[in-house]
Amino acid sequence: MIHFLKYNLIGILNTAITIITVWILHQTLNWNLELSNFLGFVAGGINSYVCNRLWNFKSQNNKREEMIRFLIIFIIAYFINLFVLKFSLYALTELSTFTAFTEWISKWMKPGFVAHIIANVVYVLISFLLYKNWVFKKRDSIQEPPKDLNA
Repeated sequence: MIHFLKYNLIGILNTAITIITVWILHQTLNWNLELSNFLGFVAGGINSYVCNRLWNFKSQNNKREEMIRFLIIFIIAYFINLFVLKFSLYALTELSTFTAFTEWISKWMKPGFVAHIIANVVYVLISFLLYKNWVFKKRDSIQEPPKDLNA
């Protein structure tokens, strides 16, 4: 249970770092949405790797192999996030179904920032499952031979 709580605390911190970065770059400084989104995820991803390796999973796995696995999952999850971001932005700005919602939410934030939040939820779910089950999964570096049960 503590492991689950730690993962969620790190996830909240990563999400906060990502959202704050995107808010500053896109919402405040009017940077390009995709660039802001990417830089937000890089900032959150760095925090995620360090905190999960050292504090949550206390990993003893080979750092190089683990970092490569982390980057693979980060890239896969990011491109899924980017697809959801683009689709959400399209839905919010081009589909008449969401016109009333988009007009209402635009009083407080840009539709691109709302699309970022939607895409971030998808990213969190996918990356959690893959980090836990592949990146930081405990690996035995030395396998013991099977024990003879008849001895």
